[in-house]
Amino acid sequence: MRHLFILVLISSFLFSCTSQDVKIDAKKSQSHYKLGLELVQLNLFKNALEEFDLAIQFNPEDPKIYRKKGILLFGMKNYEEAKNSFQKTIELDPKDVQAHINLGMIYYTSGNKDEALKRWEFAIGLKPDDNDSKALNNIGNIYKTKNDLTKSIEYYQKAITYEPGNSTYLNNLGDSYRLKGDLVKAEEILLNSLKVDTNGMLTHFNLGVLYQTEGKFKKAVDSFQKSLNINPYYTEAYYQLATSLLKTNNKESAKQSLEKAIQADPNNLKFQELYNKVLAS
Repeated sequence: MRHLFILVLISSFLFSCTSQDVKIDAKKSQSHYKLGLELVQLNLFKNALEEFDLAIQFNPEDPKIYRKKGILLFGMKNYEEAKNSFQKTIELDPKDVQAHINLGMIYYTSGNKDEALKRWEFAIGLKPDDNDSKALNNIGNIYKTKNDLTKSIEYYQKAITYEPGNSTYLNNLGDSYRLKGDLVKAEEILLNSLKVDTNGMLTHFNLGVLYQTEGKFKKAVDSFQKSLNINPYYTEAYYQLATSLLKTNNKESAKQSLEKAIQADPNNLKFQELYNKVLAS
C-alpha cells in the first residue's frame, strides 16, 4: 500500500510540471513510460495516462508510448483519443503492425467494418511471417458476416496455422464450413474444437445448428442443452432447443425452453411468436 501511495505521489508531482519546463530527455521519458506501465497494473488508469503524457513530453518521437497510451484509452472506451494515439504511432512508425491492428479495432468497434478490414489486411501484409493470428481471425469474422465464406475459411485457416490449438479459431472455421454446406467437414472441425475446449459454448451451439440441418434433432437437443449448461443466459440457444424439441414431439419441454427465453428477453418477437404457436397447437 505504501508503494502504491509513493507511485501516485510521484506521478502527481511530476505531472504538475508544465510543458514549458520540459526538454527532450529519452532517459526521463523511459522512466515515466515504465511508471505508467506499473500504474496500469495497479488499475490507476488516470495516473498512468499522466505518466504516458509526461513520457511523450520528454520524447515525443517514441511511437511505442503513443501505442500504449492508445491501448489504455481503448480499454477505457475513449475511442476517439485512442484513435488519435494509434494514428500518431503510425505517423512515427508506418510499419508498426500492432498499431494498424489496434486502429482496425477502433473502426470495428465503431461499426466501420470495411475500414477495419482494410487496416487488418494492410497490417498482416507488413510482416507476412509474423504471428498475427488474432488479426487473421478478425478478418475471417468480417468476411463471414459478408457471407464470403471462401475468404473467411481462408483466413481462419491462416490463423490456425499459427495457433492450431485455438478452439475459437477452430469453431469459427467449422461454422464457416457449415454455412458453406460442407457439413461433414464442419462437424469434424467443431468436434476437434471441443477436444481442445470442452466448455466451448458457441461450439456446442453451432454443432446443434449443424445437427438440425442434418435432421438429427436428438443430437441437436443434446448440443443445445450442453451450450446452455455452460451459459444459461444465451437466449438463442433456448429458442433453437425449443425448435428441436418440437421436432421430437416434446411440446412441453419446448414450451418451458421458450418461457426461459422470453423471461430473459421479453421483447423478442421471434420467441413470442413460436411460444404462441406452441400454446395454440
